Order: sequence, then structure tokens, then C-alpha cells
Amino acid sequence: MAHTGSQESDGTLLYYMSCRGSPADIKLSDAAAREFHRRHMRALFARCARICRNAGAAHGIDTDLAQMTLAKAVQRADTFKDPPGLTPSDQARHTQAWLGSIAHNLLIDSIRNPNRPGPLTGAKDELPAEDYSDAELAALLCDGHSLPRDNETIRLVREGLPTLPQRTQAVLIQTVLQRKRSPHETYMYRGSAAALAANLGTTPENVRRIRMIGLKALASYVQSHSGGTPK
Repeated sequence: MAHTGSQESDGTLLYYMSCRGSPADIKLSDAAAREFHRRHMRALFARCARICRNAGAAHGIDTDLAQMTLAKAVQRADTFKDPPGLTPSDQARHTQAWLGSIAHNLLIDSIRNPNRPGPLTGAKDELPAEDYSDAELAALLCDGHSLPRDNETIRLVREGLPTLPQRTQAVLIQTVLQRKRSPHETYMYRGSAAALAANLGTTPENVRRIRMIGLKALASYVQSHSGGTPK
């Protein structure tokens, strides 16, 4: 399908947003995300502000909650159902009620689990060492740069990663994790780019830009600290 616009149902948009297995999927997913944002994000921000106010949540949490809700909605796209015969206004209310339910559950979960990492709790998000390895991150870097796949590169990747901005580190680590999960080792599989973008408060296009800039910076660090010349 070449175009995703106002004629698509919310359920169809969510489905497209969750499918990012090929370049064609990514283009369609991004178009669907723009249309879904246009329809619902203003109402979602207002609903999240109301939910947080009623729960006595800390100031500023509502923005994080709205972004997390969208990410969770994309992950749960297969559970959303478009009831037949609804008018556009009834469809909007149905979708916003579904999003509101997700937002409410996310906030309640953060209250019940204050030590769980995430933007709603403020707990530090430290990935366990077994979730990804320095070798896997080095392999991602070497795929796009003329670097040797040896222990020295792995060591320098481990040293260089903390020198990058936190957002860049998150994008690179999630890229490595998605390569492991995807059968075709695509960078971001089945909506994870959209989910990560929502969590970071940016767009999937910017996630890809952050990844490219981060890999270039990491390659420069490795080359400069191993005696090579950055390219």
C-alpha cells in the first residue's frame, strides 16, 4: 500500500506501525505513525495529564506517560479491535478509551513497582551484562566500518560507549538487542524503532539518525585510540 492516510482505521494504522521488517514496511509504518499522532496524541496528552493529576503523580510525568502509552499501544497492536459501524467521532472515543486504559495501567504499575527502571519511576536503567555483549556491539560497528573484528576493537568499543550521549547509548544498545531478536538481523524489528522513538520523545527517523551518528562517533573513538585515522 503506497499511502497511509485519513481513510485508514485506527486498527490498521496500529498494525502498520508495528510492522518494520523491510524498507517498504518502514516507510508505511512511519506514514501510519504520523497519521495516528495527528488523530490522537493531543487527546492522549490531555488524558495522561488528567490521570496523573488524579493519581497525585509527580509533575512532568504526564509527558513520559503519554510517550510510554503510545509505545505500549504499538507493542499491543494485535489486541486492538475496530468495532464495525462506528462514526469517526465514536471511533476516536473508542481508541482514546483504549489508550487511556493502557496509560492508567502503566501508571498504576509504576506506583506498585517504584524500583522498576523507567521514566515514570526515576529508577536507574542498568542492562544486565548478559543482555548484550561488547562483542555484539563491536560486530554492529564493524559491519559498517573498516575495523578489525578483534579483541582490541571490542575493548575500545567498551571504553568508547560511555563517552557518547545517554540517548545515543540507548539507541545503539537497543539496536544490538533487536539484531539478536530478529530472524533477519534487521536493526529495529516489528515496531521496536517506533516504540524506542516514543520512549525517547523523538521520531523513528531521528532514531536512525542518532544510530548513524553514534556509530560514526564510536568508530572514530576506536580508530583514534588504536592509532588509526578516523574515516
